[in-house]
Amino acid sequence: MPAALSKFKSIQKLDLSKNKLTHLPDFIKDFQYLTELNLDKNKFAVFPIQICSMKRLEKLIVSRNEFTNIPECIQYAISLNYLDLSDTPVGSFPEAFVLMTNLKTLSLHGLAYPPSFQGRWKERLPWMRIEFDPPCHCME
Repeated sequence: MPAALSKFKSIQKLDLSKNKLTHLPDFIKDFQYLTELNLDKNKFAVFPIQICSMKRLEKLIVSRNEFTNIPECIQYAISLNYLDLSDTPVGSFPEAFVLMTNLKTLSLHGLAYPPSFQGRWKERLPWMRIEFDPPCHCME
């Protein structure tokens, strides 16, 4: 990401999709007004931890990346109401999700989760619309 981008501290929407990014620069935490961030189709092997400090972020798209875990600190992105993890091989979800009552939609398309996994998370997060693909019975 170009360092010159750091000058735009009032930016509200940022689309960094399809850039082969592996990490975010620390200055992204200074974007205090950012409400939408699109990181689709990059090369993140680790969830970008800077997102945890984005208090106004409402919509986050991190689909088609490579990380397998989401950190517990995600709970501090308190305004997050839409999270797209489609086609990202996340194997488990943080317990912090049960604290995220503003999170209304979680998209997990393109991932095969067994029925017990889907049922457990739908039960634990009744306020949230979780968009799973049909379950794979071969995984249980």
